Amino acid sequence: MSAENIEITDYTAVWKAACMEAFISNVPDYFATAEIAQFEDWLDKMNEDLMYWHYYVVLSGDILIGCGGFVYEEKLNRVTFAWGLINRKYHRQGMGKLLLTYRLEKIRTLYAGADIILDTTQFSHTFFEQYGFVTVKYTENGYTMGLHRYDMILHAGK
Repeated sequence: MSAENIEITDYTAVWKAACMEAFISNVPDYFATAEIAQFEDWLDKMNEDLMYWHYYVVLSGDILIGCGGFVYEEKLNRVTFAWGLINRKYHRQGMGKLLLTYRLEKIRTLYAGADIILDTTQFSHTFFEQYGFVTVKYTENGYTMGLHRYDMILHAGK
């Protein structure tokens, strides 16, 4: 898949079913089964007007490749990545990098000077390390048995 055919745009409810399908394609390796309902709740909240919540979809024509976003915490001047994922059938094609760099650019434009935090699994933490994120906490079986949690940060200006 070529990046030139890809569009990243704001999430709307029309993409909910495709986002759910993409999420489920990553269970149980990247997300725990228990997180399916949490993700669906998140998508439902995206229909509300939440000033500091941002969520995007990665599209190739009318096909959803992935989705991801972030929330800004004004009091802490911090951004938390939220539910970033690529449908499993599009892994290892540069789509995760595209979504990550898009979110980083948005954050730097909207919230310059904010640190960025995220949590991820043992299967993805090295991906984020390539972009300057560092692990600040490791929790074995932090999501579920066999799915370890890495809490990571990218300090502003990195």
